[in-house]
Amino acid sequence: MTALALLALTASPAAAFTHSSSVEKKALSGQEIYLYGGSTLNPDCSKAGNDDVRATSGPSHGKIKIVHGKTFAFYPKKDQRSKCNSRKVDGIRILYRSNAGFKGRDQVNLSIHTYTGNSFSTVIYISVE
Repeated sequence: MTALALLALTASPAAAFTHSSSVEKKALSGQEIYLYGGSTLNPDCSKAGNDDVRATSGPSHGKIKIVHGKTFAFYPKKDQRSKCNSRKVDGIRILYRSNAGFKGRDQVNLSIHTYTGNSFSTVIYISVE
């Protein structure tokens, strides 16, 4: 999760780019877990604008919820917005819950387009126990 959040939040407005990554998660069958959280912020920690986060495929053995609400930012220490990391800010969270009784592997592919013009595709592999 941390790697995904860092990728989604560390680019400056002048450095638009596209990036792909993958993340491994573990979940207990039927229990909700946090897959992703992000927000594009101004230096004063206010929301810069709306990001677009979509599941382009998956999951096959559960459901996700895309929630607009409070989440934590994950900016690197060298970024002036790193002070925002210690407080909840307006953003997007994605939550996953497997079907009851399912055990095995599931997968969610996300497409993330930030307000600042950056785009990311991320595959989240979920091992459900």
